Amino acid sequence: MSTNRQGIRGRRGISAIEYGVLIAVTVAALLAMQIYMKRGISGKLRQAADSIGTQYGPKEATSSMTLKTSTDTTTSSTLVKDQVIGPGSQKADVLVTTTTLNNSKTERTGSESVGPLQSDLWN
Repeated sequence: MSTNRQGIRGRRGISAIEYGVLIAVTVAALLAMQIYMKRGISGKLRQAADSIGTQYGPKEATSSMTLKTSTDTTTSSTLVKDQVIGPGSQKADVLVTTTTLNNSKTERTGSESVGPLQSDLWN
């Protein structure tokens, strides 16, 4: 009977060692992958920042832009006679002008260049 107990205890010890080795291998693999995971996350963050655009440096920005604005404007005037003006009940002829803007369009062409934001630019 005692031989059987030692067999069970021995098997439990081997199982514990196997689990320990498995955990150690898993931890080692995760530690080895840590560098690659950091690089991947850093790359994704940089890609997101680059898709927004470069940072604005106030002394490093240059631009060459042409703005072209076009609109259809309609203006009409109407003379209204004997309108009461002011608190003294004075009457005068008033010219009422109405301006209507239709199909307003602004077109921007050219280029902009933004340099890096550096701490010495603020001094």
